[in-house]
Amino acid sequence: MSNKTELKPTTEVASSHHNAEAVRSSGDTRSNTIRNIGLILRREYKNRVFQRSYIITTILFVVFALLGSCVPTVIQFFAARSNSQSHVTLVNNAGTVAGLNDEALTTYFSQRLNGNSNQSTASGQSNTKSHFVLNTSTVDQVKPLQKNITDGKLEVLLVLDRAAGNDVHFTYYTAAASLADTDLTQIQTVAGQLSVLDKSSHLGLTAAQTQHLLTPPDFKVVYTQPGKGGDSALTLAGGYFLGVIGTVLIFMSVYLYGMWVASGVADEKGSRVMEILVNAATPFQLLWGKIIGIGAAGLTQMLCLIVTGLVGLWLQKPLSMALNTNSSGFDFSYINTSTNLLILLLIYFILGFLLYSTLFAALGALVKRQDEVQNAVGPLTAVCMVGYMASFIGGSLGAGATWFKVMSFVPFWTPMMMLMRVATGSVSGLEIGVSIVILIVSILICSWISSRIYRMGILMYGQKPGLGQLVKILRQ
Repeated sequence: MSNKTELKPTTEVASSHHNAEAVRSSGDTRSNTIRNIGLILRREYKNRVFQRSYIITTILFVVFALLGSCVPTVIQFFAARSNSQSHVTLVNNAGTVAGLNDEALTTYFSQRLNGNSNQSTASGQSNTKSHFVLNTSTVDQVKPLQKNITDGKLEVLLVLDRAAGNDVHFTYYTAAASLADTDLTQIQTVAGQLSVLDKSSHLGLTAAQTQHLLTPPDFKVVYTQPGKGGDSALTLAGGYFLGVIGTVLIFMSVYLYGMWVASGVADEKGSRVMEILVNAATPFQLLWGKIIGIGAAGLTQMLCLIVTGLVGLWLQKPLSMALNTNSSGFDFSYINTSTNLLILLLIYFILGFLLYSTLFAALGALVKRQDEVQNAVGPLTAVCMVGYMASFIGGSLGAGATWFKVMSFVPFWTPMMMLMRVATGSVSGLEIGVSIVILIVSILICSWISSRIYRMGILMYGQKPGLGQLVKILRQ
């Protein structure tokens, strides 16, 4: 009985010693994993960022991002200082129109076409140069004036005619092409207003009645989609443009950096370097060291682009003040939209790269030579291309279609399609959060699958495994 009592403490001590050794061994394993991943990460990162092509591409990204952010302000600058004028010659063959003689008729057209641009300041000088310059001529000069139009010496000739007892009608002559004629809409609108005044004058309406007749109706607009009503045309157009650029950047960067991962794995496997590496690190460490290292290189490049774009956007207001374009009522609301899109671009790039790179690494481990990588990743590239093309189609239609919303939650297409939905203002904050969660879960699932394929594939130098063998690998 006493012997049993004496053996019990000895057993407990041995068990405690074994548990302590297991804890230390587990801690050493975790420490080795972190150290090895760090070493592989640094190696992959340095190999990429010190390449001449990488440095040149990054510099070009920075330059394009800075110039692209300044495009709206530069366009506004040249538009505000444009000295182009349209010379319009009026020929009145209709007699008195709306009670106006030729001189009053010219004044009417000038005021309606130029708006407030021809109003004078207190010093008697005009704030801006009027776009339309009005002149009058006689009926016998119509044919020479038509020749001037044909020869490009005159922009617009407007002839007013009236048959006996009928309404006045207008003939508009111009040498401009139909798609390039920016004056037609304004002149046609003013002519319509003048026709109403002329008709009311013949009907004997008073000035007050005519004014009431021209009063616009009470027209209320209700926007049923969030984010539609408060955005200007420039904001929507700029957002869609940035969405297109963001979609292209995500597709190109994810594909490029994913190919780097697959090619790197295939190259190491083909040169038998992998046999040496697996003796110093586990397949898991090799996989994630390569993915994080190349991903960090891609992230560095993307950060340079996004930070430059953000700085460029934040400099637009001071730049506009320096160029004196802010006096024209320039709308800067596109800056907030563009800033949000740039931040989401960075988030979706990181998640998209992690999702695709795990699969690219597994596919790279299955081939025998580096020249087989392109064919191996073909199916995955085709899947990515579906979302890429659908982003442009859905974005051009407003991104509000049900099929586009559903497809945007498929993880392989989420980075591109969700970014386009954000750009076109057809997504809520909850949907963005759900898409991010779906991507994270998908990354975990794909990394588990890829790590098992990678572990078996990197040392397989025989025939390329078929679908049945891959299933067997996953089940082991």
